[in-house]
Amino acid sequence: MNGVLWAFLGTLGTFSVTTLGAAGIFFVRHEISGRLQNGFLGFAGGVMIAASVWSLLLPGLDFAEDNGQTGWLVMTGGFLLGVTVLLITDYFLKRWFEKQKDRTVTLGKSTAMLVLAITAHNIPEGMSVGLAFALAAQKPSDLALLSGAIVLTIGIAIQNFPEGTAVALPLVKEGMKRKTAFFIASMTAIVEPVFGVLAAAFAGIAEAAIAVCLAFAAGTMIYVVVEELIPEAHMNGEEGKEGTLGFIVGFLVMMILDVALG
Repeated sequence: MNGVLWAFLGTLGTFSVTTLGAAGIFFVRHEISGRLQNGFLGFAGGVMIAASVWSLLLPGLDFAEDNGQTGWLVMTGGFLLGVTVLLITDYFLKRWFEKQKDRTVTLGKSTAMLVLAITAHNIPEGMSVGLAFALAAQKPSDLALLSGAIVLTIGIAIQNFPEGTAVALPLVKEGMKRKTAFFIASMTAIVEPVFGVLAAAFAGIAEAAIAVCLAFAAGTMIYVVVEELIPEAHMNGEEGKEGTLGFIVGFLVMMILDVALG
């Protein structure tokens, strides 16, 4: 069994499901109302918070402890690193957008941050799949390892579907063409095959670093939700609870997928 090849095929599958989720943008035929926009932004926030807890922080603690690391310390450090990187990115993006005031800018700052956070979150997911198949390749007689890697891949793939949608919809809200929004949303997951193959090829190094990567991704995602998505979901000039209800739906959908398939 070639662990690198299986890692590539597995992460290619997870990437493809993100692409399917992003394709949902083509089925939204009419202009998106302010209230519906709020709901979509809330949904994206709920998906990201649930994914941060069940897909990133909790597995990261397990990874750290399995490698003899102090779980809470590694995860705190990685989380703060992610927040720090986003703080710096936020600062430079804000300055760049201020300079572009007199020009036509398609992508808003909050949506740019969303794309960056989802992309960062997909890196440790790809690494997890790559490591699972690398371990299965090292012990080909242990079919439980192979089946576990396959189940992990399927679980991540299913979770990626709402994430693809959650990225594509805000892009269209910003006025971007549907084809462009579809392409950008699908490309947020291209890092999964890249880092999945690298993790399988350099399994020893990747395994030691994956807990920090998971915490880093969680920090970036929670920062974006609190700083950008939740305020944006309540600032579109529409009264109502669509942003809050969208958040609850997104959180529950992602939580159920993570717990049921974890």
